Amino acid sequence: MSSLSRMLLVYDGTSEARAALERCSQLSLALSAPVDVVAIVDAERANANCCGMLSDVAYTHMEEHARHTLSDAVSQLAKIGIAANGYVKFGSIAEVVTRHAQTFNPDLIVLGHRSRGKRAAWWSERPAHVHLAERLRGTTIVTVTLAAD
Repeated sequence: MSSLSRMLLVYDGTSEARAALERCSQLSLALSAPVDVVAIVDAERANANCCGMLSDVAYTHMEEHARHTLSDAVSQLAKIGIAANGYVKFGSIAEVVTRHAQTFNPDLIVLGHRSRGKRAAWWSERPAHVHLAERLRGTTIVTVTLAAD
């Protein structure tokens, strides 16, 4: 089997992301593929959620959290012998992953997802993997799903 040239893991430290990290590491080892890990700071969404009152302190905290979780993910991959590069990027998941994919051309994108109940799915926006499937046609997207609580 030929090896893949690159994988992309979207990581934010949540339980969904940790499950995606585990799956990504298994795939990376099996396919001999290095991994790009992207931690995303979506300040626009956070600002909208707090009615436009996102402070500089909150923004700095979001960026520090992204850097810390990114460091943890890259360290975990390195411990098991996987070559990994980490990136903190700013914007929505769909925008950031699309830009990264267009620049680095990963063969596989791995991200976590928590399934929602019918009512929650009705009121909330579409999951990131749906947006990515529309934007990145022909790219393999692995969605690691956890059951709703």
